[in-house]
Amino acid sequence: MDVGNRSKLIAVVSVFAALHVILDVGMYPFRRWAIYVEPLEGMMLGPVIGLPVALIGASISRAIVGASLLSFVYGMTAESVGVVIAGLLVKGKWKIPLGLYAVMLAAYFLHPYGQRMPIWTMLDCLGGLLLVYPAAKLSGYVLGDKTGIGKMTLGVLLISFVATVGDSLTRVFLLVPAGLYKMEFATFEALYNVFMIGAAGSYIEDAVVSIASVLVSVPVLIFLQRTKIIKYPLT
Repeated sequence: MDVGNRSKLIAVVSVFAALHVILDVGMYPFRRWAIYVEPLEGMMLGPVIGLPVALIGASISRAIVGASLLSFVYGMTAESVGVVIAGLLVKGKWKIPLGLYAVMLAAYFLHPYGQRMPIWTMLDCLGGLLLVYPAAKLSGYVLGDKTGIGKMTLGVLLISFVATVGDSLTRVFLLVPAGLYKMEFATFEALYNVFMIGAAGSYIEDAVVSIASVLVSVPVLIFLQRTKIIKYPLT
């Protein structure tokens, strides 16, 4: 890698790391704002660089606000998964994201508590599972290897949705099958009430991320394709 490309790489990584930290400090209305930049972060950085950047951003932001240990566990794990899924899908790789979805969903529905929760709370996760392969198949349009603004927009939208829901599913996996609920809730009823609120909020987040992917991510990626400042994903 020459000096110019190395400088661009460092600059892009630094920008996303800082952006991840800044957005992660904010928390409105349901979860930290970094959820809205994860898909673009993954699509631009790729899975190899995206993973450490997400880990660094999630950890620094929580250290700044003095978050709890569980917040570190949820945030660093889920945000990293979301970024990696986006990075893999933009490269046309669907097997790992599909495997992650399948394992986490199976673990949830096999758990006694997962079987007692209303199915509507997991519909976006089930939808994400079904959209993994179609999202990966549109990667050529997202990267600019194939032309078609409509299919590019659809590709960005699907990748963003699958990555965002992957973040949510990871949190659910940690909470229920992995058993972190035992450290937060004394009864199933207490878990149930919080889970209902969180599930409703996740659908709002899905909608916001979808809008952001069209209004922000698509123009950014089109700009990069036309100017050729950098070739994404970086890894």
